[in-house]
Amino acid sequence: MAQFLDNFLEQDKENIAPLYGKADVEFVKGEGSYLFDSKGNKFLDFVAGIAVNALGYQNAGIKQAVIEQLNHFNHISNLFPNYPQIELAKALREVTGFDKVFFCNSGTEANEGCIKMARKYFNRKGETNRQKIITFVNSFHGRTYAALSATGQPALREGFGNMPGDFVHVAWNDVAALKAEVNADTCAIMFESLAAEGGVMTLSKEMVETINSLQKEFGCLVIVDEVQAGTGRLGTFLGFEKYGLNPDLVSMAKGIGGGLPLGVVLMRQAIADQLKAGDHGTTFGGNPLACAAGLSVVKQVCATGFLDNVKARSEQLKAGLKALVAKYSFAKEVRGDGLILGIALDESMPVGNVVAAARNEKLMVLSAKGNVLRMLPPLNVSEAECTEALAKLDVALAMAAK
Repeated sequence: MAQFLDNFLEQDKENIAPLYGKADVEFVKGEGSYLFDSKGNKFLDFVAGIAVNALGYQNAGIKQAVIEQLNHFNHISNLFPNYPQIELAKALREVTGFDKVFFCNSGTEANEGCIKMARKYFNRKGETNRQKIITFVNSFHGRTYAALSATGQPALREGFGNMPGDFVHVAWNDVAALKAEVNADTCAIMFESLAAEGGVMTLSKEMVETINSLQKEFGCLVIVDEVQAGTGRLGTFLGFEKYGLNPDLVSMAKGIGGGLPLGVVLMRQAIADQLKAGDHGTTFGGNPLACAAGLSVVKQVCATGFLDNVKARSEQLKAGLKALVAKYSFAKEVRGDGLILGIALDESMPVGNVVAAARNEKLMVLSAKGNVLRMLPPLNVSEAECTEALAKLDVALAMAAK
């Protein structure tokens, strides 16, 4: 590996398609909540692979589960029953109360699956008029075509030609706008339990009540995107549990695989009853290694006291972030819940400047839409690590302000 340790960024530019703005850091190892670069520097990672590394790096349970599965097989295809899938599906059904599970590879695939299954559900029932899916401005549901159509960010669709139709975007928490769009032709209302990439936006009580009311009145489906907020990140296994919602379909990914590619669609029995072999599929979805890792993640997140730590660390970070907002005039408000937290900044302080300043202090954070600083630590982050992060962020904000 030593031959590759020099000039990571130059080699990346030479060999990799230029689709990401990458920082000039050469990470070579992760351990717990920390990343180490090729020069031996130690970074506290409050990005966690964009909420993917839910249990940090080198997690013993995930490593052991993957090694044990490698001793059996790493892939056999979905043409045969797959016992790692079955065990993970059982665990997910038990912890969530959903009836059936479909496995895929990523969040965008999970959302594509939800969209297809919602429309197929009504089609099989003979309600072919139900095509329209309501989503929200600044939402993010993925990069494939249907998921991108559902995403409420027009700039991300620019230049890619015609998108799949029958998607309508209304403003986040705009009750009146939602009521105006939902009718007897509506297939589904689709939203994130916390819109992280879109600006770390939480659902209002009024919006939750309206969604529940419209679901009951018009019989439309409710799809909750738990790709970033699920798997314990909001202090409950699924984020919607905090709000009293009753979704028909749920998408999961990111943290559920503990670092391996894994997406999930959870569905009610009524949806599953309208599906037939061949309606949807995937080659690699529900890969045995990923499912073995996912089962370890579920067991650890559902262990006694685990989510109590998520809640405690959330309160600790919120208090610290509020103190920073009071200290720095360009910091406007603390946003988020659980371990998806952020600070909204005014226009005088570009969030990219703060992200770079934090990286100089060996703290990894990221941005969100609307000039928001976002923090996504591992779910098993410690009290001491949160204290360290707040101290580093304080220095970074001061340096960015100079």
